[in-house]
Amino acid sequence: MKNLKKFWKNGVLFLVLFLSGNAEAQVLTQKESTVNIKGTVVGNTDNTSLPGSTVTVKGIEGNVIGTVITANDGSFSVKVKPFSTINISIVYLGFKDYHADKLKIENGDLDLGRISIEEKSTSIQGVIITASRKKPLIENGKDRIIYNAASDISNKSGNAADVLRKAPMLTVGAGGDLKLRGNSNIKVLINGVPSRIMAKNLKEALKMIPASSIVSVEVMTNPSAKYEAEGAAGVVNIITRKKLKGTSGVLDLTGGNLEHTGNIALNASSGKFDFTAMGNYSEEREKTASLLERIDLDNGKQTGSLQQRSDLLQTSKGGSANLSARYKIDSLQTLEASFSYWKGSWPQSGGLLNRYNGISGSQEYRQNILQTGKFNYTEWMLNYQKKFKREGQELQLVGQASTSSDLSDYTTEQYKTDGTFVFREQGPNRGKEKEWSFQADYTHPLSESGKTVLETGMKYLQNHSRSAYEVINSYQPVDPSRSGNMAYRQSIFSAYATLNFDLGNDWTLRPGLRFEGTDINATFQNTAPLSRKFSNWVPNVLLSKKVGERNEFKLDYNERIRRPWIMDLNPYSNAVDPLNVVQGNPYLKPELTKKLELSHTYTASKGSLLTSSLYYSSNKNAVEQITKVNDKGIAFTTPDNIGESTRMGLNVNTVFNPFKKWTVNAGAEVFHLKFRSSSLGISNNGTFFSTSLSNTLSLPNKFSFSASADYGNGFITLQGKNSANYSYRFAVKKEFLDNKASLTLTVINPFQNNFRENVYAYAPTFQSTQINRYFNRAATLTFSWQFGGLRTTQEKESSFSDNGEDKHFRKRKR
Repeated sequence: MKNLKKFWKNGVLFLVLFLSGNAEAQVLTQKESTVNIKGTVVGNTDNTSLPGSTVTVKGIEGNVIGTVITANDGSFSVKVKPFSTINISIVYLGFKDYHADKLKIENGDLDLGRISIEEKSTSIQGVIITASRKKPLIENGKDRIIYNAASDISNKSGNAADVLRKAPMLTVGAGGDLKLRGNSNIKVLINGVPSRIMAKNLKEALKMIPASSIVSVEVMTNPSAKYEAEGAAGVVNIITRKKLKGTSGVLDLTGGNLEHTGNIALNASSGKFDFTAMGNYSEEREKTASLLERIDLDNGKQTGSLQQRSDLLQTSKGGSANLSARYKIDSLQTLEASFSYWKGSWPQSGGLLNRYNGISGSQEYRQNILQTGKFNYTEWMLNYQKKFKREGQELQLVGQASTSSDLSDYTTEQYKTDGTFVFREQGPNRGKEKEWSFQADYTHPLSESGKTVLETGMKYLQNHSRSAYEVINSYQPVDPSRSGNMAYRQSIFSAYATLNFDLGNDWTLRPGLRFEGTDINATFQNTAPLSRKFSNWVPNVLLSKKVGERNEFKLDYNERIRRPWIMDLNPYSNAVDPLNVVQGNPYLKPELTKKLELSHTYTASKGSLLTSSLYYSSNKNAVEQITKVNDKGIAFTTPDNIGESTRMGLNVNTVFNPFKKWTVNAGAEVFHLKFRSSSLGISNNGTFFSTSLSNTLSLPNKFSFSASADYGNGFITLQGKNSANYSYRFAVKKEFLDNKASLTLTVINPFQNNFRENVYAYAPTFQSTQINRYFNRAATLTFSWQFGGLRTTQEKESSFSDNGEDKHFRKRKR
């Protein structure tokens, strides 16, 4: 027993000494002739030491010959055999891995001095800090294009939708609908993590993210198997934070004729802890006026006509808050926790004038309309990350839970033309939702060189939703078919594996496969219950080839799916306009999209970039909004699996500097879209294009100027098409207080009072033309202040270089 206690005591003592910064882990015996390699590891932001960093020494063949953990002051010392050439790497969680290759040491000790490594972003929300050295406006990643929004001064005002319209391949319609290559089925992530707030009501959720809080936007048309297969068009990742050491913060205040926003972000670091807090509030007014003319048909003959005029005013109000904490367990492990809260409303009020002529006679009346949309949303997240001593080996565990409650209702009062009250109708719809998920991701290099890497993982998600709806009319008795409740449960299990091969000669291959099994159950008060199970094997293959230092070609095949959400399935009928009713479809089926893409990237000198791609996609079970008019002249719009759609297109994007202080970002896309529905006996097709242009100028006396514009000639649906849409804006920014504060004046569409959009729709039962006018001329003034730990060291520091003859590396004779 005593021997056991002695063994345990000695073992604990050995473990403590091994983990301390003064313990050296050596793989060579001391009996052999050795040389000493030493240095000090510091962060590039504030030049502070990084204790607990893992320093690995390898031979020229990639074999590990020594490894050590840095001490409390960031210093390290490791003895190795006197190889003629070695490679060194440094790993510290939260910072980019650092490498120095082909260092010659021969028989002398090697003093590397102070080694500065670069901090990188973590996976949860934090503080938005704009670095003094701006990133390029557009960057090309392995499987994505990155729009660095913080480098565009016109993003100081507005919301996320205003930022996304400037990102490559993304368009935002006059009504605020986001599309990627003309497709609105997009998976939107916040800081790399899916959020239900984006899935529930993307249009309104984007309005609650201030443009000034967005650091960058990543657009992935062909994401790897690591990402969920949801989102037929692809994935958009909105990055809203950038960490900084020390205590720091950002304050943005915006006022204007259509919007008022406030955004504050704080960061504090203490030892192994990092704390962040964010909060924002926004108000936005949207005024629209519409004229609708519709002809009802029966076997090609007119049976009725409708003319409507409406004026609507929507005031969106909302805010969100985020608290997060990060604990650095050691140099290889961190634990992060965050809490987010969102609250918003978008009441809409206005008037509607109706004139309808039908077989049974004519009627004319006016309505007062009030629609209310409200929601409360909370989300918790726990994130554990672990790096291993083997370079590139990582494990990440993420747990999420969210709850939400929402209310969408309407109140309409109908009057005769002489002012006589007819009836009042209310249609409340209340919903509650709970969702939780667990995800594990693991990366493992399969070779010492790290050229072959396996990425694998799994995720389980469960969602429970409830909705209760009814219609209350002061004139008519309660209609049981228009009231009821719905309970919805969805479970999804997924697993994936991706292999990254470096084939040599600048060839790279990334095959991947993802499995997603879905189980849906729904019960309704007035209809039969729904139970559905389906499985999807989703393949992904990427082949890339670099040609010289400037060109890279990629060929990618990808499959994506779209599952119906509760708002698609909910049979609740919104009859705020009794002649145009919108409702869900509880019998929707998922859709599957297959895509093939060939892309090319050309990187020129001085940061210029040209990207282009040719793509084709096919969907055999597309979900579209379908409108049908019955014999009473009432139009019902509901989502349905209409048949198939195909899309072929070409997009080009470039960023360049005509001269040093002028940056131009331009993009264009053209695509042909075709819909066909055998069950409905209709089809539609058309060729469309969109383009965008952004200019940023750096002027004397810390002034800068931006001008940007976007244009699209419209889009089509199965039953119609829209006319062209466009917008433009100008911004002037003045920096002061040593570049820590700024004022930005932005004007949007200054040369037009409103924007006109025509919407055409047609089907065997009707034809219609709707003219919408959006009053979107605006001016805003934004004050931004960056305070706290925004300092950068002026000391010249040595850092690792790919050049073995770097002058910063100093040899010292023994």
